[in-house]
Amino acid sequence: MKYPINHLFKGCAFALSAIALATACSDDHFDVVAQGSADKTLWENIEGNKDLSDFKDLLSRITFMKSENDKAATLKFSELLASNQSFTVVAPLNGTFDYKAWSDTINKANTLRAEEATEREGRRLMYIASSQFAMNHIARFNSNLAQNQTIHLLNGKNVQSVPGKFNDVEVTGQQLLGSNGVLYTLQGINPFAYNIYDFLSADPAISSVNAYIKDPAIESETFNEDLSVPGSMNENGDMVYIDSIYTRTNLLLDAIGISLDDEDSCYVAVIPDNNAWAEALEKVKKVMNYGTTYSYGWDGTKFTYSSARGSALKLNADSLIEAKAKEAIIKNMFFQPYRMGLESKKDRKIVEYMETADSLISSSMVTFYNPAAKKGQPNSNQNPALRAEYVEDASNGYIFKLPSYGFDPAYSFVNRFYFQPLSSYYTINTSGCTSSMGTTVLLSSTNYNNYREMKDENGEVVKDENGKVVMTGVQGEVLNNMYQRFAIQNSSQEMKVDFRLPDVYSADYVIKMTLVPSNINFDDVNEEAQADFYENLCFVAEIIDDDDKSLGSVTYAYVKEGEKTDKNKANAIVIDPMTGVTELTLFPKFHFPKCYVDVPCPTGNTFARLRITVPKGGGRDKIVYAPINIVQVTCEPYRAE
Repeated sequence: MKYPINHLFKGCAFALSAIALATACSDDHFDVVAQGSADKTLWENIEGNKDLSDFKDLLSRITFMKSENDKAATLKFSELLASNQSFTVVAPLNGTFDYKAWSDTINKANTLRAEEATEREGRRLMYIASSQFAMNHIARFNSNLAQNQTIHLLNGKNVQSVPGKFNDVEVTGQQLLGSNGVLYTLQGINPFAYNIYDFLSADPAISSVNAYIKDPAIESETFNEDLSVPGSMNENGDMVYIDSIYTRTNLLLDAIGISLDDEDSCYVAVIPDNNAWAEALEKVKKVMNYGTTYSYGWDGTKFTYSSARGSALKLNADSLIEAKAKEAIIKNMFFQPYRMGLESKKDRKIVEYMETADSLISSSMVTFYNPAAKKGQPNSNQNPALRAEYVEDASNGYIFKLPSYGFDPAYSFVNRFYFQPLSSYYTINTSGCTSSMGTTVLLSSTNYNNYREMKDENGEVVKDENGKVVMTGVQGEVLNNMYQRFAIQNSSQEMKVDFRLPDVYSADYVIKMTLVPSNINFDDVNEEAQADFYENLCFVAEIIDDDDKSLGSVTYAYVKEGEKTDKNKANAIVIDPMTGVTELTLFPKFHFPKCYVDVPCPTGNTFARLRITVPKGGGRDKIVYAPINIVQVTCEPYRAE
């Protein structure tokens, strides 16, 4: 069974449950032919083999632990193998493995556990000896290694056994059947297959990431009394559990629904080493530059909590920047094959795909784009941040261990978003407009002046003097065949329309607006517009922060050929008459000075705004500015070529 959120660890499984389980499962295992005395326990048979003295010594000193936090564990593996539970043991012969290294690890673990200040580190070392050495050579029940099969070890690892080979290690001698299981000897240690979770602790080069993921404030393990199997009271009146179960919770990994120690899953972890971790933080912190204050509590026209009244949200910006940057990096360093359209099992094709894919979706649903991707060459260009030489093999996937953090936030965290200003969520305020939120125009077969061949009154296609077909109508595609019309109510006053820009980072953006001329709608066409296909349109685009301060503005105008600009159009960017659907770049590179993503407001409601202002008309020509017809507003990360 998989536990994608809480991981359950069993510890110290004894007598009653094990006997029942062994009986129930006896038909599922191979019959083993005894090659020696069957009246001795596995431990007695190990003790009686002088060629297993090193293995015997280590197991007599290693505590049986199923978790680093198993503080109550006291059982030694020598005691476990002398119990009436059934096991298969594959024991490395003397001289075929580094006995001294493991002996030193156990000694150090016991020394550290004796002191309160170092007890946790001692527990960690003992758990390594338990899971990576002792449990890596023991499986439950009797197994016949003369058969091709998969063996499930006590530490949860699955290894392949074929006649004469156990996980590619030579099996020597004959099997020895005891009263509680079968013993085999190996010409070497069974290699421990690190899963991604194991790898985090084992590799000192990625200790920075490991320390953050396994920080006690993020990861904890608690004894689960309800799921544990009680045994009997000890001499102190305390319950001794036959099967102790611990529940691990990791706030970061659980939030994205992944289990890095699940041997039946497949993941790709993209982990910066300690040097690259510092580089990653510097890059990501730049786009998460939170301010020290934010106004919040939007009431439809303004933020009701004004910094001027001392009611703004006040933050420890440096601390928040650090925390959010770390969280973003960690939650987006894991990838799953099924999101790539691949099978969820280990295959080097996964690595090849990661290296060249145009885009990759993380387990936290952030898309990482390949900056080297080119049109017409899908999934074929090397991602500069990911290379095969960085890859480590794990039992449940692969790890790209990055010596440098080559990801540009503009190709990942800073994402593109767009909206059609049809709802009050995005169109948050207007003034001087004929309709409080604008008018939604739906284009249909009856009112859509779409781009088409011109026909005469007889229905014949019209051609020019060169025989070329004459086209008419408004050229270009209109998203969802709808737009929002904002018309000035009175030419003696200006019109303002405010749009919400949600979740923008402190990054560079390209801000665009798609417009259509009024003559796209037959119901909104006057003779002059129909004849000339232009709009007498002028507006100011402005970015406003949460404190109602302008961060920058620019004026745009559509004018007739030869028309003089008046004072409202001074310094305006004059654009050719609009004859079709037009995507206008309002700001080719706009930098938001502070981040608006996940600001911890009481209402969760603070943002920057895009304001469109149509100036008042009048003047000697009695100008009345035309409506502004907005199909969509687009914000996308600025990416330097």
